[in-house]
Amino acid sequence: MTRPIRLGVTGTDTGIGKTVVSCALAARARQLGLRVQAMKPIESGVVERRVSESGLASDADRLRAACGSTLPLSVVRPYALEEPLAPMIAAARAHVRIDIAVLDVALARLEEDADVVLVEGAGGLLVPIDIRLSYLDLFARWHAPLILVAGNKLGVLNHVLLSVRAAEAAGVPVRAIVLTALAHRDATIAEATNFDALVALLPHYTILRFPWVDRPDDLDILAAAAQGGGLDALLSPSSP
Repeated sequence: MTRPIRLGVTGTDTGIGKTVVSCALAARARQLGLRVQAMKPIESGVVERRVSESGLASDADRLRAACGSTLPLSVVRPYALEEPLAPMIAAARAHVRIDIAVLDVALARLEEDADVVLVEGAGGLLVPIDIRLSYLDLFARWHAPLILVAGNKLGVLNHVLLSVRAAEAAGVPVRAIVLTALAHRDATIAEATNFDALVALLPHYTILRFPWVDRPDDLDILAAAAQGGGLDALLSPSSP
């Protein structure tokens, strides 16, 4: 059996569109007839009682819905932590020990019936899972090439270059850098020039753009945004 395409979705920061891009990729994969699964290995800032009673979806809920997955949320998100902090800190404060073996088992379960598996991190590449393990280490352990989601704003050039250099040093390939629009308004000078600057600075990398989406829970809109942004290439094992 061929192993699924495995992709790690990471970011240059928090709040820059990782989940939106992950859901868009999942929705587009389904349109293309691919079986897709996604996971958020550790999600912090989750209050389970509030989510279930209000119907408000966490990132893991949104990923699961975008994939059309019937797997339990405990597989899609093995660890849910209440405080919105880095996993290492949120877990310590909750007296939870994050076991890498639990994450390995969840990934294996996801891959039993999938052509594509998306693994969404938290924040940036070096966000600590515990004192010894970062998300970059996890992606390296799982041999997951990266989709680096970068919010199009002042400072993104530095954030992207630092992330790419860290990935290179760890031997983890970057499949693409996805520059996301963070607002629906006229672009600032930085926002208008960041894409071309990244293409010039990283000529050997795939740089893509993802538009502002007003309705991020509409899977058809997300799939169209993924298609229009050229993200289809990431759903093929033969793409760069």
